[in-house]
Amino acid sequence: MQTNPFKALLNSRKFWLLVFALAQTLLFQFFPQFPDAVWQAINTLVVFLIAAIAAEDFASKLNK
Repeated sequence: MQTNPFKALLNSRKFWLLVFALAQTLLFQFFPQFPDAVWQAINTLVVFLIAAIAAEDFASKLNK
């Protein structure tokens, strides 16, 4: 069964978290008064969410 890689990408939680992290990083670059620590903390949380989802996906594939 072939899956469309673009459809899989658009359905990926990791992809959309990455898009969110990139968008908020670029957006906050235009607001220099916004504290760096806040957007860096948001990025850190998003990275940990992506890692947790990747670990969950890996564990589910091991159980199949």
